[in-house]
Amino acid sequence: MDLPLKTRMALRWNLSRKKSNSNVGLALRKERYSFSNFLVLLPKKPEHSRMARIFIQSLQNAIGPEGRIQVRYIAMRRNLEFIDSSINDRLITYSNEHINRWGLPYKSFLEIVFSSQPDAVIDLNLDFDPISATIVQQSNAPMRIGFYTEESEQYYNILIDRKGSDYIEKGFLNIQQLLGLV
Repeated sequence: MDLPLKTRMALRWNLSRKKSNSNVGLALRKERYSFSNFLVLLPKKPEHSRMARIFIQSLQNAIGPEGRIQVRYIAMRRNLEFIDSSINDRLITYSNEHINRWGLPYKSFLEIVFSSQPDAVIDLNLDFDPISATIVQQSNAPMRIGFYTEESEQYYNILIDRKGSDYIEKGFLNIQQLLGLV
């Protein structure tokens, strides 16, 4: 991980100040829509955008036209050209003006992101991203899903393994299964 020292220090400081979410229990339910509000963090790297686009389309297909589940997306503004325009009405973007000197999002940006409390936060970044990790940490969502890295163990309560050649496709399918959409 090539994070600046100041960003690593800020992440550690935030972790020590933040109460642990480990006391939140998770359960499998038989009801079709156990979650009603998702927050999806789109990948920072443009080369992962194609798979994220496929995931978004399959997520929208799984939810269907009923609209019982609210899905909001967060992406870097510079990656807008890689994002499907059909989600623009539910897209929150950020740029360097939303990032403080420590390399983490400002509180004012987090207030915009959490205008409604998500039931599940899904981070589609395959590598550790401090901005996404901070958003996940601040979410207090009972289900926080991300891909496995050593650093991500402290932020997510469900980690998707990255082994194998087709781990991205399998990982996205696993996420849909966890959310009860498949």
